[in-house]
Amino acid sequence: MQIEKIEDIKKRIKNEWLLIRVTEYDKTTSTSKKGRLIAHNPNRDTIYKKLISVKGKSPVLVDYSEHKPSKDIAVIFYIYA
Repeated sequence: MQIEKIEDIKKRIKNEWLLIRVTEYDKTTSTSKKGRLIAHNPNRDTIYKKLISVKGKSPVLVDYSEHKPSKDIAVIFYIYA
């Protein structure tokens, strides 16, 4: 998978949860800028199950592809192997 802007990934994949390996972020605002899509699914639990198997030291972002998910919160996980 290629590295893309987070916003481009969100535009390409509609109404789904995203699991993204973050490759670039703004240290001032702690905003993820670019990443590599690992998985996407309309079911959040499926993404969380996939998250368990992700290894590596770079941060991983779990987010919803739409700007205003109903009653859900995006979370950044830091996983260390």
